[in-house]
Amino acid sequence: MAEEYQGWDEWADKFKPQDNHFNGQGKMYETYGEEYEYVKSIHPNFVWTYVDGDMSSLIIAGHHWVNRIGYYITENPWSDDMDACLLSVEEECVCYSEDEDVLAERNDEWGDPECEKCEGYGYVTNYL
Repeated sequence: MAEEYQGWDEWADKFKPQDNHFNGQGKMYETYGEEYEYVKSIHPNFVWTYVDGDMSSLIIAGHHWVNRIGYYITENPWSDDMDACLLSVEEECVCYSEDEDVLAERNDEWGDPECEKCEGYGYVTNYL
C-alpha cells in the first residue's frame, strides 16, 4: 500500500531533503540547466518531483515531467510502497458563488472582491 504524507514537515522528517548546493537558497532544484542535469544523475529512488495538481500541490516519488515545478533530492530513498506528500489544497472560500445573479454583480468572479480571505479569487489555499 502506498504511503501519503500530510505536509512538508512530516515528509521532510522522514526523507531529509538536501540543500540545493547550486544556489544555496533552499532545497528545490530547477527543471532546466545544470541543476536539472544534476537531478538526472541521481539514483531515481532519491528524487522527488514537486508538481502542481488539480486543486493541490504535491511532492511525488520519482522523476516526473507533467506539471512539474521542481525536484527534491533526499538523503533517505523512497521505496515502492511510498507515493506522495500532499503540501496544499485549494478549497472554496466562504464567499464562493456560482449563482448567476451574484456572478453578474461580481463581473463573473466566483469570489467577493471585498473578501479578505481570498481577495476575490473564490478559493483559498490551505497549506498542510
